[in-house]
Amino acid sequence: MTNMAQHTATHTRKPILVTGATGRQGGTGRAVATVLLERGMPVRALVRTLDERAEALCELGLEIVVGDFGNYRSLVAALDGVESAYFCYPVAAGVAEAAGFFAGAGRERGLKRVVDLSLATTRVDSSSPQGRAQWVAEQIFEWAGFDGIHLRIAAFFMENILVTDGENIRRNGRIANSFGDKALSWISGADVGSMASSLLIDADAVRDRILIAGGVEHLTYAEATAEISATVGVPVRYEELTPDRWREELIAGAKADGGEVNVRGIDHLVAQSIALKSAPALPVTDHVRQITGREPVTFTDFVKQHLPELTPSIHE
Repeated sequence: MTNMAQHTATHTRKPILVTGATGRQGGTGRAVATVLLERGMPVRALVRTLDERAEALCELGLEIVVGDFGNYRSLVAALDGVESAYFCYPVAAGVAEAAGFFAGAGRERGLKRVVDLSLATTRVDSSSPQGRAQWVAEQIFEWAGFDGIHLRIAAFFMENILVTDGENIRRNGRIANSFGDKALSWISGADVGSMASSLLIDADAVRDRILIAGGVEHLTYAEATAEISATVGVPVRYEELTPDRWREELIAGAKADGGEVNVRGIDHLVAQSIALKSAPALPVTDHVRQITGREPVTFTDFVKQHLPELTPSIHE
């Protein structure tokens, strides 16, 4: 493995710190880092451990620093010489404390601009505990006095299908949840990362403090499932569950994987499925084109990019 601890940037410009570059939630951190590198910017990635994912980032040309949102001194070290940063925390407990530590370390090191990935459900009275905690995180960055954007994504990450449904698709040719026939707005993590990178570089790209970015197309889960079936050429079915049953399946699936059960993330998903039933449809907007100048990734594009992960191993 490359000695990443000794890997340093050779750029004379100040690096942009990217968090979440090895995360699973939409993969936005890695997308931010990749686009910044493509645009010739020096990038520093905060990682928790020096593993294969961190090595892959190092090979792309990133400076790697080891740290943790729960370790204040590691954040102070990571933010040394940094004026702009991307803050990306998973849908899990702890975002408010993480934002507090990050903001404190940023003020100590002279951080000026933060683009933070947030949620459409971010409100003080959100039905989702994650939405309420995310509101607190946004307020912390406001109190800290940073410039930047609260990037609230009013859409579902296409990549979440890989995380929540990938195993079920491959083993059983099935997607199951409690969203039913609600039309959802969809966006790729790559497009979100591309928007965030533009917002980090260009302070004039968006003048508003909060940007509510919708998806690029509307699809119900049944329609998304049909698109997967048509594209991979193997039947995949959609099954609507009650919220309680879906929660049980998500917890059981997480336990079967042998990893830590992210109860906060599961509760957030289930709360969304309930709240959205009676809410207006999440928006479809043109933010990807407007901010990045790129054509957005469609759902069909996404499926084609992930054929092995979305193809059932059985024929029904």
